[in-house]
Amino acid sequence: MRPFDTLIELSENQLDEKRKRLAALEERLAAARDQRQALDDEQAHEQQVASQEVGLVGFAYGAYAGRLVERRAEADRAIAKAEQSVEEQREIVREAFAELKRYEMAHQARLEKARKEREAKEQMEIDEIAGNLLRRRDERL
Repeated sequence: MRPFDTLIELSENQLDEKRKRLAALEERLAAARDQRQALDDEQAHEQQVASQEVGLVGFAYGAYAGRLVERRAEADRAIAKAEQSVEEQREIVREAFAELKRYEMAHQARLEKARKEREAKEQMEIDEIAGNLLRRRDERL
């Protein structure tokens, strides 16, 4: 049964590594979303300042708004890429988990089969002892 133990341990280690990779990707996704939210917050603040100031600030806001659109598009692309990476890694984790469960189930099936064989052998020995006792008893009578 030792090869299954080694295989299961190896599979568990691989699954752990894949889960760590998923966690790192999820952190990147959260950071990208935070960055996008920061851009929205920054825009709201700049709009407020621009609405209070007329003249040069209002003129400068136009250039700022153009660059902000570009920055938002970059942030949206980063979020989309991170979401795709997270989903791909989740699928990899699901597959690794399913593989681990297959190994564990096969191991349990082998253990159960060995247990049943052992019990059947023990029962045969008990039956043989009981048969011998009955024969001895019948021979005395």
